[in-house]
Amino acid sequence: MTEVDISMIEIKGFQGKPVPNKYFRHPEQTATLAVIFPGLNYTCDMPLLYYLHQLLIERGADVLQLHTNYTTADFQSLPAEGRFAWMAADAEAAIERMLALSRYQSLIWVGKSIGTLALAYLASLNIPLPYLSIWLTPLLRQPFLVEQASQLSSPSLFIASQEDRTYDEKAMQYIQRKSPFCEAFILTAGDHRLELAGNPRASLLALADILEREEAFLNKHAKEGSELA
Repeated sequence: MTEVDISMIEIKGFQGKPVPNKYFRHPEQTATLAVIFPGLNYTCDMPLLYYLHQLLIERGADVLQLHTNYTTADFQSLPAEGRFAWMAADAEAAIERMLALSRYQSLIWVGKSIGTLALAYLASLNIPLPYLSIWLTPLLRQPFLVEQASQLSSPSLFIASQEDRTYDEKAMQYIQRKSPFCEAFILTAGDHRLELAGNPRASLLALADILEREEAFLNKHAKEGSELA
């Protein structure tokens, strides 16, 4: 296993509130930073994000995990617009803070579920570095996300399940029709965690398939430990 230094970066997000995080940095300089935006109740330590994190580390990228908690009463009591503004502010603050380090030449964004709203918001900004993005169980019933995703001009991988309540086949087809940069890997079975309830063996096989597709995507579009291809 690759050895990395683990620390925390000071990030001030929505209304100056701290954004909890873990920063995994290789001892030697690397050109790529991956930023992971977790789900509402799906943390960076859970399978889809944990193993993708390991894959990114082994490929030579530094990784910033955001450990945001959007289950609090303060967040949940806000209207939809307020919740989105909070997430957007946290996401933008994280990216700006890391760009200020002037260490990186390219970015990889990873979002799970509600974290894909952060990816959609970031896609609307003028980020000065090339980036890839991986969208895990994207919220395809959110019009803002669908419109921003349909305008993506950088390689992006969408991973979802036909059985997930947040999946919308027409929205996915629309995104791919509008943006030639979007790839999709859609499982025929699996819940919002891309697991098969009551069948751990099948869930592990699905996870292996997902990791294989993610690795193929990274092999195609990114150079290990270097800038994007």
